[in-house]
Amino acid sequence: MRIGAASAILLIPFSLPAQEPTASLTGTVIDENGARVARAAVELVSGDRMYRVRTDGVGDYLFANLPAGEYTLTFRVSGFYLTTFKSIELSEGEQKRMPDITLDVASSGCGGGHPPAFRLVAGDTSFGGLAGSVIGAADTVVTLVCRTFRACASTRTDSKGLFSFRMLSPGEYGLSFRRQGFYPEEATGYFYRVKAGLESEYGPTALEPCPDGNCDPKLRPKRPVTICE
Repeated sequence: MRIGAASAILLIPFSLPAQEPTASLTGTVIDENGARVARAAVELVSGDRMYRVRTDGVGDYLFANLPAGEYTLTFRVSGFYLTTFKSIELSEGEQKRMPDITLDVASSGCGGGHPPAFRLVAGDTSFGGLAGSVIGAADTVVTLVCRTFRACASTRTDSKGLFSFRMLSPGEYGLSFRRQGFYPEEATGYFYRVKAGLESEYGPTALEPCPDGNCDPKLRPKRPVTICE
C-alpha cells in the first residue's frame, strides 16, 4: 500500500516563532475637582525605549504590547504641573491599571516650590510618604514640621544625601535642615505635599556653607527679595 505524498507532509512537525508575552499599562487622568482631562500628553520610558499617547475624550490612556521592565510615566498638560511617576514595574503579560492620576494646577508667583515625582506606596494606601535629598551633604538632620508648626518626626540623610519619611497622613508639611558648618534652613511654610498611596519625591535642597565655619546668622549674605504675583 502506497502512502500519498500529501499524507507524508502532514506527518512533518513544524512550529511557529515563539511570541514573548507583552504587558499593558492603562489609567485615567483627572484634575483636582475630579473632572477627567482629555488630550493629556502621556509619555512612558524604560531605558532607551519611549512610548507616547494622549488621553481620549474621557481622560483614559492605554499603552499596549509593552515588554517587561521598569518604567517612568510622565503627564504633560498646559496649565498643570508636570507629573511624573517613577519605578513602575511591569512583568511579562501583566495588565496593570494605575490609580487615577490627579494633576495639580500650576500656580503663578510663589508658594509650592518644584513639583515632586511620585512612587506608588505598597501596603496601606491611606498613607503616603515624603522623600528628597540634600546636595552633597550626608548626616544632615532633617526635621518634618506638621500643621501644628511643631516637629513631628526627624531623620538624617544617608551617605548619598537621601532622606525619607513614611506612613504620613495626606496633607502639607514643612522641612527644616541642619548640618554643622552650614546655615540652617528652617521650615517657613507648608511647601511639601503628601498624597494618599504615593511617595512624593522632591528635588534636591542645597545648603549654604558658613564662611570660615562661622554660622552667625548676622553674617549671612542677604538673599534677593522675591516678589510674588
